[in-house]
Amino acid sequence: MEDQLQELGFSPKEVKVYLALLELGQAQITPLARKAGINRTTTYDVVSSLMREGLIHRVLDTKKETYKAHQPERIPQILERRIEELAEKQSKATKMVAQLHLLASKAPGKPRVSIFEGAEGIKEMYEDTLLSREPIVSFSSTESLESFDQNYLHDYYQRRAKKKVFIRAIINDVKSAHEYQSLDKKLYRSLRIVPQEMMDIGPEVYVYDNKTAFFSLKERYGVLIESADIATSLKKLYELAWHRAGELDAKIKRRQK
Repeated sequence: MEDQLQELGFSPKEVKVYLALLELGQAQITPLARKAGINRTTTYDVVSSLMREGLIHRVLDTKKETYKAHQPERIPQILERRIEELAEKQSKATKMVAQLHLLASKAPGKPRVSIFEGAEGIKEMYEDTLLSREPIVSFSSTESLESFDQNYLHDYYQRRAKKKVFIRAIINDVKSAHEYQSLDKKLYRSLRIVPQEMMDIGPEVYVYDNKTAFFSLKERYGVLIESADIATSLKKLYELAWHRAGELDAKIKRRQK
């Protein structure tokens, strides 16, 4: 029994104290320490740990400090809580990875190219865009976006809007494009639609700060170029494309009316 409880993540001393308390029903520290076979001072620490876990509790209607074990049914509940806490930590860790990658091995003033593989790698790149100090400019394909993790993308859009990281995007004229455009105000962005034959692209392109990011959502890889010179040049070219996209977007809207 002790080995099995330790396999569930409880320390040897926690197991000894819990089993001793189950046998005793309820007990004060001294008899509990004697039954568990550990010293009194250590027993106090272990009792505090088990109370934090929710496996034992103090009996309130006694003059001296007396403790009682919760029923064993509490153990699966504790493990479920641990699983939830680990899942939350895993989510936070995933979001930190992009920031940690970008801190690693940076040489000031020199361009840097990083390749990110798989869905998780692409998510790392998206997470980095949330750190942008300026509005993002982008070329995008709603068809490619719909081939990716929708739960993640919707959460990302909400978090980007909440952080007030504005984005302008030129997207091709496909069935879902107008639905995306209708959410511009809510998601803190501005989309312009152009004929698909003029911009039939799959990957997303984001330009922000000194970075240019290419997201191949269908092939599940991304490339991030950190170069102020490249980013600045692409931003200037983007302004030309944005102006022309405004004219094309207006024509599409008139045609729909």
